[in-house]
Amino acid sequence: MGYARLPRATVVFASVSLVLVAGACRKGAEAPPESEGGSRSHVSEASTASAAAAAVKSNVLLISIDTLRPDHLGAYGYEAPTSPNIDEFARDSVLYEQAVAHSASTLTSHASLFTSLLPDHHGAFRWRKTPLREERLTLAEILRDRGWATAAFHGGGQMAPEFGIAQGFETVEQVAPPFEEAVGKGCQWLQGVGSASFFLFLHTYEVHHPYRPSPSNLDLFRHDYGGPLPDNIEVEEHLRAINATGEKRWETDAADLQHIIDTYDAEIRSMDDGFGRLIECLKTLDLYDDTVIVFTSDHGEEFSEHGVVGWHGHTLYDELLRIPLMVKLPGNEHGGARIDGQVRTIDIAPTILDALGVPIPAKFQGRGLSPTPEAGQPAGTYAISELDGMRGDRATRSIRPARGT
Repeated sequence: MGYARLPRATVVFASVSLVLVAGACRKGAEAPPESEGGSRSHVSEASTASAAAAAVKSNVLLISIDTLRPDHLGAYGYEAPTSPNIDEFARDSVLYEQAVAHSASTLTSHASLFTSLLPDHHGAFRWRKTPLREERLTLAEILRDRGWATAAFHGGGQMAPEFGIAQGFETVEQVAPPFEEAVGKGCQWLQGVGSASFFLFLHTYEVHHPYRPSPSNLDLFRHDYGGPLPDNIEVEEHLRAINATGEKRWETDAADLQHIIDTYDAEIRSMDDGFGRLIECLKTLDLYDDTVIVFTSDHGEEFSEHGVVGWHGHTLYDELLRIPLMVKLPGNEHGGARIDGQVRTIDIAPTILDALGVPIPAKFQGRGLSPTPEAGQPAGTYAISELDGMRGDRATRSIRPARGT
């Protein structure tokens, strides 16, 4: 399952340290420590109009697959055949091997994705009942105001409009899984855009629990299992019982765990089928080559690395914070490059703006990422993450140092 039981890099702080961490982020500039290489500096919001006019009007497609672990994709070394289409896409993309989310829950993580702000600064938390505030500047608002047509087809839940994530999108629609449904909606919208440059966001919960794979997809991963669990793993009926304490706990063994993982992998394969149709759609519409395409996730999923199965949002360990990140640039520039320095969700929006030639707002806390190893690794880039919820009287945060620090 890819990650060690006690990941080296994730450090969870007690409440006293948390205050120091938060204070360090607020003091002076609102950004975490600067990268010494592999990232690009901010461009002031006061940039000249001529610089704004020089922006490259490429299209942007941002794909977020909820609850997707990178170590369950072939492009990241997984041996099971979960992701043939994504693996092919990786050959056209820059793949970041150590991408880290800022939360293990949907709303908080996506708010960091769109605002390039740490959770403590954007303030969007489901369990605290605080949506993303209107005054927070989002990637969609920046591009909409510069003439890009914007649309979001999402899975609802914590992505619903009442949570504020839809700011800046002119077209917003909730679409239930499978991912292929969101792909169909997105492709239909693209056909109506005409010659306008676009920013399209696609999101799905297909990989999120409950795991209800088709029999044909499950057969690709099924081990010789004769235990009590069915082929559809439900939240209330199965996962809550497996993760319960005391007499209510449903005891499981290694074969049960493997069966649950097989259902998760089968859901990834179904999502990958939809992803393949998305790429086919872009190529049919002659949009693939000139589009900046970003493929990522909001968080991962635990499969007993720390005693919980099929769940997320409860810790800040690697199995929940490590996410896939692939960036396809126009013309497949730097396709096949792999960057092993640590990068973060807050770096995604600045990277997109950088690729478009759009000035990066000074208030953004992330940095535009380098697309090549030769340009330098993002050394010294700390990843600060936060639980959506409270432990005692203080929120729990973590700092994940970059490799070699």
